[in-house]
Amino acid sequence: DARTKLELDGPAGLGGDVFIQPHDGMSESIISNILLPLGSDMGAMIEERMLEGAVGTVKKDGNYYGVPLATESIALFYNKTLLDEYGFEVATSFETIKEQAAVYNDNAANKFLIRWEPGNSYTNQFFLTAAGFQLYGENHDDASQVNLNTQEVIDGLTFFQSMKEYLPVPYADLNWDTIHGEFIKGNVPYMISGPWSLAEAKTGAEDNGFEFGVTTIPTINGVQGETFSGNIIACVSAYTQHPTEAKQVVDFLASEEGLQIMYDVQGKIPALKDASVIEGVVEDPYIAGILAQAEYSQPMPILPEMSKYWGAAETMYRSVWEGLATPEEAAAKALDDYNTALQMT
Repeated sequence: DARTKLELDGPAGLGGDVFIQPHDGMSESIISNILLPLGSDMGAMIEERMLEGAVGTVKKDGNYYGVPLATESIALFYNKTLLDEYGFEVATSFETIKEQAAVYNDNAANKFLIRWEPGNSYTNQFFLTAAGFQLYGENHDDASQVNLNTQEVIDGLTFFQSMKEYLPVPYADLNWDTIHGEFIKGNVPYMISGPWSLAEAKTGAEDNGFEFGVTTIPTINGVQGETFSGNIIACVSAYTQHPTEAKQVVDFLASEEGLQIMYDVQGKIPALKDASVIEGVVEDPYIAGILAQAEYSQPMPILPEMSKYWGAAETMYRSVWEGLATPEEAAAKALDDYNTALQMT
């Protein structure tokens, strides 16, 4: 929520000189004039060093409004030690996930094979894309094609709904502690998460004596679902009283030293064309798993309308998970919610 806070607080001289945001907020930030253009020198650095797909998320009309620091996608984390105990291979399909869960699960003991956030519209995107959903069209840049109330969405939600049998937990109870926290304790065979979980997962594996890995999201009906890929952007507030110093901070964050710290502390994947300059990245098998899923990822659209998608989709997933609506009802309401939100802009 850094962007929305700055829109309110910036004119009063409050808020950070430098702030971080995911790239899907960049379009609205540029439109609302809260970003300070970084200039041609930093623009040249961005073009030279950063991933081509990331550059497009910070550049508009020849100006550069931020520096991509990290690129990310969710993937499947697995506890190899637990899987071996049950004689399970790492699942490559959700059909296998269901078969293994039928053996592993013990509902009374709160013991479940896989955990993820069923109420999170970012995380659940792969259920829809595996059914053919194309948010904002084939190139994800056509605001007239949100495609929410379509058969592809209904089919994706139907499979999503079927997973409740294997994770019969209210979405509100599937949070950071009960997903990530239980995985790092060695209590969960599978978790769907992203590179933000890597550092603590490594520590948890060492402390609790288990081996883990990261791989692609399992297929659904033989189709590899595509996840959202995103970039984390460092921006300078247009309201800063110290533009030179603020740009120096951003320049440091994007330097090899700054990105090395980011990787070492948070396990985030630098948004560099040549990630080999960051010690440990190329050799990291966990990063390799994230990057394997990144090959089956779609960049989050940077259309201003995207900000209205999250809430409508979140309500859609949550209502289906809790049995408050059928997939057909939830998809129809999601489109209505989305259009209503657009009209209120």
